[in-house]
Amino acid sequence: MYNKTLGLFDVFDLGDFSFLILLAKKNLKHLLFASTLLSLIVFFISLNIEKKYLSEATLVISPDENKIVSIDEAYSTANIQNRVNNQIAILTSDEVIEYIVKDEKNQLEFQALYSQTEKNIFNRIFFKKTIIDKDYIKSILSNNFSVRNIRSSDVLVLTFVSNNAKISQLALKNIISSYQRYEVDSKIQITTYANTKIKERLKELRIQMDIADKDLAQYKKEQNLVDTGNVKELNIKEIQSISANILKLKQDIQKHENDLISVKTANGDMDILLAIKDLNERKEISNIKNNLSANENNIQSLLLIYTVEHPKVSQAYELSKSLENQLKTIIDEVIQKKVFELSNLKNFIDLSRKDLENAKNELMVIEAKEAGMLNFSREVESSRKLYETFLQRVKETNEAQNLQVSKLKIIEIPNLPSQPFSPKPFKNFFMALLLSFCGFYGLLFYREMNSSVIKTPEAIEHLDIPLVGVLPSVTNIKKGYHILQNFLEDNESNFSEAIRSSRTIIESKFEKNKSYLVTSSNPSEGKTSYAFNLALSLEKNNKVLFIEADIRRPSVLNSFYKFDKEILGLGEIISSDANLKDVIFTVPGTKLEIITSGAKRFDMSDIVNKEQIKKFFDVLKLEYDYLIVDSPPVQPVSDTLILIQASDYNLFVVRSDSSRTFAFMSSIKKIKNINAKIDGIIINDLDTSKDSYYNYNYNYNYSNKYHNDA
Repeated sequence: MYNKTLGLFDVFDLGDFSFLILLAKKNLKHLLFASTLLSLIVFFISLNIEKKYLSEATLVISPDENKIVSIDEAYSTANIQNRVNNQIAILTSDEVIEYIVKDEKNQLEFQALYSQTEKNIFNRIFFKKTIIDKDYIKSILSNNFSVRNIRSSDVLVLTFVSNNAKISQLALKNIISSYQRYEVDSKIQITTYANTKIKERLKELRIQMDIADKDLAQYKKEQNLVDTGNVKELNIKEIQSISANILKLKQDIQKHENDLISVKTANGDMDILLAIKDLNERKEISNIKNNLSANENNIQSLLLIYTVEHPKVSQAYELSKSLENQLKTIIDEVIQKKVFELSNLKNFIDLSRKDLENAKNELMVIEAKEAGMLNFSREVESSRKLYETFLQRVKETNEAQNLQVSKLKIIEIPNLPSQPFSPKPFKNFFMALLLSFCGFYGLLFYREMNSSVIKTPEAIEHLDIPLVGVLPSVTNIKKGYHILQNFLEDNESNFSEAIRSSRTIIESKFEKNKSYLVTSSNPSEGKTSYAFNLALSLEKNNKVLFIEADIRRPSVLNSFYKFDKEILGLGEIISSDANLKDVIFTVPGTKLEIITSGAKRFDMSDIVNKEQIKKFFDVLKLEYDYLIVDSPPVQPVSDTLILIQASDYNLFVVRSDSSRTFAFMSSIKKIKNINAKIDGIIINDLDTSKDSYYNYNYNYNYSNKYHNDA
């Protein structure tokens, strides 16, 4: 059933809506009558069903100021959505409804309004009288109230539906008021609970502060500490001073060691010794050097006047020798002094290092004591700050209890609806008219496609496919005659005249030396009879080859005619078991040549493709004026879809009062899906006795028209 229903919509894929229009025109009166009748029933029901009034209000849920951490958090979509969802849950909760139903004044107002409400005819007939009590009011408030959040905002739209406009407005006002009371009461309860818990925490903090102070005092006493800050600073300065002295001593030692190395290298050479900076810069050595230089100049002057043996010269030489001895003595003393000083410096640097190590150890001890004391001090400070924070919170909660307000901001107050929003009789009438028309038309279409059969040419006019033949019913066939070759045996019959008319149309509309495929939707629709009689009519003035392409069933022609040799046919050609000349036979008494289906039975699509079949047809068209191909029906097998793509013209046979519309439309859809088309339609077995005018019109005027066109 499901596949059948889906198949009905294939008609739309054909791109042909004229069939739908024709179907609507044909049944327009019935469709309009049924649709209007149903719509009037809907209109009458709408007038008498209970009216519904809708009251609306718009609110904004403000955020808690004391909970805002940052701008991003305050305006984030997730934060807004969570806050709004929480408030919606509160608005629709039983606690808010309870605030309303517990108020006797509200209960009396609801009872008074319900007593004034007029009941419709259905309520008066089918329902008992309603008792307006607390449970009923609670159920009405719960079932008819709804909240909608405007997307990505904290705006809420509240709606209430009732059969009385004043009840809708009153209910919405009471819900908003009840929510505000509930919210404020909840906040007061929360702040009271918080105040109690904070005070309990303050007591605990006082005890912790006392314990922390006692622990700090006990630690100072045990470590003999009063204030370690100055002691630590002095110790650090001492370490810095000792480190600086050690560094200076190292420099002096290095200097003395360098000078002594230079003395050792000089090996008594006075000039090298005097080049040592420390020796050269000493005042006593510098004075002796100056005296030696002056005495040397004096000797040079005396030698210009006196001889070497002169007493003055000798006295000058003795003075130089005396000065050199003094210089040597002083240098030796300085060197001895440097050795002594180097020894003293090394001893002093060792002592300084010991002092530095002792100072470091003392600093480590002080820092360890200080770290312990700081832990106790931090505990004391932390307890003090925590105590001050909770003390401030106590003050805030005390003030908050007296300043609680609702976060609800009313933008639009609940309105009093002037008109019911439901039902809307006229809207329902037109909607019912449209939907019922479409529904009845759909049922009609379904019935037409599944149950109807093609009866007359008018049934297929909407397809814009040429009608190339209308074959009348043949009820009485002369004894010994056969419908398969009726054109040959009963040349004067209406059937033969119809074949001639169809031949004339084909000759005028289509070209020669082409292939003509004849098919139908299902078996037994007369395609073989039409194809063979058409071939017999064309054979009179043309060279014609008839090909029986239905290779899946025994040959019709093979059983009808008795040939004088083994029958080979199309199946043997496709399977390469026979040559073309071996499969062509001539129909007795005519020049019509035929190729039967042969003895081979297989699926054509497994052996050949459309290109191979087309080449085969092209070869035959060189020899024949017309190739008439009798193909299998479209619906049962797939061979026809290959043959249709290979042929030049495709003719489709439908049997009047037998071929179903759905099968016919489905076959055309299949053919169009392979990018092929139907070039002409033949209606077979038309009962012309029902309309004598049509009989005359077809057999005379229709034939003459196409003879003239030709």
